[in-house]
Amino acid sequence: MEDFVTLYLKRIDVGQILDGLHERMLVWRATNEYLETGYPQSADYTEECSSPLEALAIADYYQYIIDTIEKQLMEQENNDTEKTG
Repeated sequence: MEDFVTLYLKRIDVGQILDGLHERMLVWRATNEYLETGYPQSADYTEECSSPLEALAIADYYQYIIDTIEKQLMEQENNDTEKTG
């Protein structure tokens, strides 16, 4: 069974978390690109991993986390609008 955590953060703090996750996702996508082509056009550095597929899986997982947070933010904004609207 999955374990969930509820966090209460300022919206600006969540934005900073999303920015950091986005940057990590980009580095893993660049790592995938480097392992496939030999040159990372989209980043100045890459991470160490065993294969392009591993790098892509990690990048996709970061994207999943980003999407999940953004979805929850949008749902909260909609709920807040309904309460005040």
